[in-house]
Amino acid sequence: MQTFFSSIVNSPEFKAQYLLKLNVISTIRRFFAEKGLLEVEPPILNNALIPESYLDIFETTEKRIGLEGKFEQKKYLMTSPEAFQKKLLAAGFGSNFAITRSFRNGEPLSGKHLSEFSMLEWYEQGSNYETVMQTTEELFTALAAEFAPNGTIQFGEHTVTLSTPWLRLSINEAFKQFVSIDLEQTWDESTGAFSVKQFEEILANRPELGITVTANTTWEELFNQILLTYIEPKLDPTKPVILYDYPHELSPLAKPKNGEKVKGNVWAERFEVMIAGLEICDTYTENTDPNLQKAAFEREIAKIEEAKNKTNYPYDWEFVDALKHGLPACSGNALGIDRVVMLFGNYSQILEA
Repeated sequence: MQTFFSSIVNSPEFKAQYLLKLNVISTIRRFFAEKGLLEVEPPILNNALIPESYLDIFETTEKRIGLEGKFEQKKYLMTSPEAFQKKLLAAGFGSNFAITRSFRNGEPLSGKHLSEFSMLEWYEQGSNYETVMQTTEELFTALAAEFAPNGTIQFGEHTVTLSTPWLRLSINEAFKQFVSIDLEQTWDESTGAFSVKQFEEILANRPELGITVTANTTWEELFNQILLTYIEPKLDPTKPVILYDYPHELSPLAKPKNGEKVKGNVWAERFEVMIAGLEICDTYTENTDPNLQKAAFEREIAKIEEAKNKTNYPYDWEFVDALKHGLPACSGNALGIDRVVMLFGNYSQILEA
């Protein structure tokens, strides 16, 4: 494997990609500074992390030696700056953004993922996910002004038009449009959750989808299999698409909302942006209810412990305390900077730098 130095010395394309990344970061920083958001610096090493069952983490040991003797304790690399930034919001710091490195173990070998990557995360006080949809479009307009003045980019075989407004499609509408499945029909009113059994009954009449349900299959696995196989590949690759209102049980930090036909925490005020097959960002209207957050944490912890192949770590219950103190209404967006660089530079592989 080439080192960063050998890559940047021997590959003009690698050097160009790295320079583009630096310029993208500068443009992002200028955009949010002009909007009046406070730039903050989250800690990379943490004593505890919020429980997220779909991630695995990096563990290390901090060792310190002084006149008082030796000191050792476990530390954990930040998966995202989210908890830190929302604690600052609860403490009265207001809208803020961070450009930082984040770390996630067990990421796919796909050319689109890294264990260490560059992330932009921002939080707008007094906003919701619809407000942040607009901010996201404005950010890409600013990026296009710098790196794609004609308003289009070439990514692989696709010419992508970045002009706004972008196409918006709810997750359930996408399922109904592309696979003729209404996810609310898989909701179990008696348990207040999505049901594998009811999903299986629908899939039994759809053999052409080729999905097998076993005793160990989860609703989340069925959802993701259909989303990744039959929906995302059919989205228009020539313009950005905002997919919104994800299942709440897959969005434990987001504000919940009712469904059209059923009541309860069915959907979450959450969106993701897809551009030419790349997932670019993930956004919530943030949940501010400490009781709902505590219950969501407990569900995530149960999933982590059931998996048995995840690293054990202390959970950040201080985050729930911050909500009790009072998290103002807000919405935040986590955006992968390396994937933005892929788009604007038409690079097929994510930059390992």
